[in-house]
Amino acid sequence: MIDERDEWLHEVGSDPAWQESFYFNWADPGRHSFTLARTGYRFHARKTDGLAISLRDGELELFYGPADLDHEGDCRDEDPKRGLRAGDLVVTMLEPLRRWRLQIEGERGMDVVFEAHTPAFDYGAHDAKLASTMTGAHFEQSGRVSGWTHFGARRCEIDALGQRDKSWGVRDWQRLEGWEWLAGQFGRDWSFNLMQTIERGERFDNGFVFRDGANHPVERARIGYVWGEHPHQLRDANIELVEAGGRTHRLHARALGSFPILRDDVWLEETHVAYRLAPAGSEAGREGQGVVEHVWRATPEQIRARVGRLAAILGALRR
Repeated sequence: MIDERDEWLHEVGSDPAWQESFYFNWADPGRHSFTLARTGYRFHARKTDGLAISLRDGELELFYGPADLDHEGDCRDEDPKRGLRAGDLVVTMLEPLRRWRLQIEGERGMDVVFEAHTPAFDYGAHDAKLASTMTGAHFEQSGRVSGWTHFGARRCEIDALGQRDKSWGVRDWQRLEGWEWLAGQFGRDWSFNLMQTIERGERFDNGFVFRDGANHPVERARIGYVWGEHPHQLRDANIELVEAGGRTHRLHARALGSFPILRDDVWLEETHVAYRLAPAGSEAGREGQGVVEHVWRATPEQIRARVGRLAAILGALRR
């Protein structure tokens, strides 16, 4: 069971791929934007990774990636209450399982607070599981994000809904077979999260639907993708979520903008989406926003066919 102690760093396992990470995102429909930020530690390599990405009107407005930084001292000595730093990105815990502050210092500025309005959902507290190449432990929360960003010449006040997760354990990039990670917010009273992982061809579903003031575990799910310009580049998706008690939710996702990340031959496609609940029951027709993260192993030919999309990163780095 997750408790406040899990907001701090954990005892490190012996596997060289053992890591711990902190992730946040938010979608602002009024400003047509989606932003994510992550910081993490690879303890045995003594490395710190950071990442911040922002899309506006479907276009990349910020890519900040202070990854693979040498860490001075022992990563386990880091205290989230004092701030976890990766370059100019600083992630600070204000109140465990409740409030976090995310900042980017310097020219490309950001100062926002994530305040959770759902309980922490523990991926390990029910019968579902994750592939062993992912993490040993993982939890999720939905919340409100407020503050400001100043990327390039544009300063924006932020009042949005978003998602956070925290994970620790083994993430073996050499062996993982891909995953689907979806999160959507329809208001403070309704949100969902789904993660599908694969191990030796077997798929595992995990996640929750937050409604009626409580988290309801997802027992099984289906995703039907419609690809855009390239295979694996999302245009639309139809999603079915079945709670442990049998209640079913059907959603449609429409891509608003996407961004690729490549790590060796593992391709991560981050897509800002508009969600709509299918016409059934009292939730019919509700609209929300969020993200679809589609991860797959790409062949050299597939990478070459998509190299033009990766060039967008270089343009953002120059801004």
